[in-house]
Amino acid sequence: MTCETIWENKGVLKRLSGHVSADEFVHSVEAIQADPRFDDIRYVINDFSQVSSHELDADLLQELAAIQYGAQASNPQVRAVYVGLGRDPGLAQLLRSILIGSHRSVYQVMLFETLPQARDWLQGEMRSAWRGGLLTRSSAS
Repeated sequence: MTCETIWENKGVLKRLSGHVSADEFVHSVEAIQADPRFDDIRYVINDFSQVSSHELDADLLQELAAIQYGAQASNPQVRAVYVGLGRDPGLAQLLRSILIGSHRSVYQVMLFETLPQARDWLQGEMRSAWRGGLLTRSSAS
């Protein structure tokens, strides 16, 4: 797996490509959560648009939910976004049933077809949080 992690102003874009093993995916999640910048981010975008195959299954997503539960102590406001799952409806359904439908994820999880759709949604979320007093002007920029 190739995993390009791009730290942005208020989040992380994680571009995945090729074959994604279960261990590699968990490692990429843990690496972001272990970074000191994690405490200040508001989103992680997992871009699967260049993934050819993967080993993500129900057990791994249960483990991911548990990992997120621990990370929530340092940053409860992260949104986990998955994009580019159009070629893999099975993974999209697993994400919906385990991380969204069962409410096992402590973070808000969303799925989008494209990166621009995800960014539009995130921009609206940041505006709503700022209006609701959850973010200061400096943290919303």
